[in-house]
Order: sequence, then structure tokens, then C-alpha cells
Amino acid sequence: MTVVGLTPLAGEPAANGDDCVACGRCCHHGPQTVHLLESDEVRMGKALPVWTELHPPYFRFVKNEGEACGALDRSVPGHYPCLIYAIRPEDCRIVEPGSPCCLEARRLGKLGTSVEFKRPASGDDPGQGPSSSR
Repeated sequence: MTVVGLTPLAGEPAANGDDCVACGRCCHHGPQTVHLLESDEVRMGKALPVWTELHPPYFRFVKNEGEACGALDRSVPGHYPCLIYAIRPEDCRIVEPGSPCCLEARRLGKLGTSVEFKRPASGDDPGQGPSSSR
């Protein structure tokens, strides 16, 4: 399946996440991308059957219509708030603004394949890892 995504964005995001709702690129991805942990299921409580679906053998994912997360509100062009932000899964919580994953999503217009969800610490070279490990 090919995910179309949005127009790519250039530049760095706001470090505090202020422009995340205006971006929304990391929320554009194919089905069975955002999986749930047991702690996510507990946090979601009664909302679980509304926003998620079970796939054999026993994996639960956030619903997805094929190109974007099912919890992404796309009703206003250029504005992409999460309808379950307060109870969103850990897969979503770990993506930091400015992380390699975020930057790749901005560059591609959709979620890519990067699994680096934390932004480099100040002074660290993203390709070299944390300075404390050198």
C-alpha cells in the first residue's frame, strides 16, 4: 500500500511542539502502524473499541483508513489535531519534535521508516550518538 501523505515541509519544527498540529506528517501512515501496549489499552479504557481494532493473533492497532491515523481530525485544512491526544498510545507519545523520525516525516510528507524518536541532546551530532558515550 502506498500512503500519499501531505506536502513535504522544509526546516526544523518548533522544539516545544507548538507547530505539531499544523504539521501532522507523522500521523499520515499506513494501517497497522500504531500498535498498543497493555498500558495503552488501560489508559484508553472505554474508548478502546471506538479508536482501535484487533488483528490476529492478538495485536491491537489504532484504526487507520489507509493514509492517516483514524484519530487524526482532518476536517480543517492545514490543521491536524489528535482526537485522542490525552489518551494516545505510547507509539505516538515517544515521537519528539525535531527527532530523526519527525524530520523524516516532515521531509517525506508522511511517516517514514526512522525508528529514532528522540531528538539529539544539545551539542550531540545526530549521526554520532550521545556525547557521553564517546
